[in-house]
Amino acid sequence: MMSIIRTILTRGLPALIILGFFVLVYNYLQATKQVVKPQAPEEQVWTVKSVTAQQANARPLEQAFGTVVAAREAHLRFGVAGEVAQVSDKLRNGADVSTGDVLARLDTERLQLALDTVDVQIEAETNQIKEFTSQLALRQRMAERARSLFDKSVGSQAEVDAAELAVSQASNQLAMAKARLAELKVSQRRHRKDLEDAVLKAPFNGSLSGVDLALGNQVSNTYLVATLTDLSSLEVSFVVAADIYANVNSLIGQPVTLRWSSEGSVVSQTQATITRAEVVVDRNEGGGRLYAELPDDAARSVPPGAFVEVSYTGRVLAGAFELPEEALVGQSDVFVINDGRARQRKVSLLHRSPGRIWVSGELVSGDQVIATRLPGIGNGLRVRTAPDSQ
Repeated sequence: MMSIIRTILTRGLPALIILGFFVLVYNYLQATKQVVKPQAPEEQVWTVKSVTAQQANARPLEQAFGTVVAAREAHLRFGVAGEVAQVSDKLRNGADVSTGDVLARLDTERLQLALDTVDVQIEAETNQIKEFTSQLALRQRMAERARSLFDKSVGSQAEVDAAELAVSQASNQLAMAKARLAELKVSQRRHRKDLEDAVLKAPFNGSLSGVDLALGNQVSNTYLVATLTDLSSLEVSFVVAADIYANVNSLIGQPVTLRWSSEGSVVSQTQATITRAEVVVDRNEGGGRLYAELPDDAARSVPPGAFVEVSYTGRVLAGAFELPEEALVGQSDVFVINDGRARQRKVSLLHRSPGRIWVSGELVSGDQVIATRLPGIGNGLRVRTAPDSQ
């Protein structure tokens, strides 16, 4: 028994002493630890951009789209069929030509022979008409003589009838000869026209495209040789909203800006002038179609076929506020800064253009409107204005 107690004291006493030491240290640390008082989280302040609201009458730019086309374009064809005998150096794609420039010729030998034949026939028919005219005059005198003799009881009725029949026959021959001469002159004009049509000329100043002709080609009068575009008569058509088209008379004569873009960047722009409007409105387009003419020298910067953006001044917005597009939250809300906090204002969207909006509603001139998109923005949010705000 004593050995057991001795063993317990020998082995357990050090452990008890160590355990007691740790208990004392723990109690001391608990008694002397610093008490941290919980603090309320600090309210976050959001830095935003703001703009000053100003109410005014506005005429914002409207956007539309259209394709630049030439108001005058000719499809060049020969008027007759034949073999190409001459091709001008100007008959090339992209070449500029002037009115009357000879672009190509056909072989006209057969056409000239046909005209020469008709000329000979006309000359012969003209001589025959002269002969028939002389014969008619002679037979008319003979008929008068026969009637005179008959009246004097010297001639017979048969002689009078024969003389008058001869006059009628001569008159018919003369009339038929004149008809043949008229037909020959029509044929002569046709052959001359064929000779003219065998020469391809530029009907007006312009630029060539779609050229397809070579020396020796056999072509018909339906063969398309080239297309001639008048670069001084370019225009673009575009559709405007019905409420804008209703005041179309105020739009005629107004300038518009055309921008030709490629891969998201503007490569060229020019001015144009609204000159006319279509009277008939296509209901599928949702408005009316206007036409704007480009300057004479615009073709090289905005060529025919270019799809362009059209910017023009349309409707008048009375008492509107112009704001950055970022100011609009949802469809009908903006927020203003009041005593360092965001306050909601209801608005109606009047017009939108790239980067800008025009609204009316619960705003007054002088309001500082938040122009920064904040996720979860709401009434009472604490904000401050960035130094670079307007």
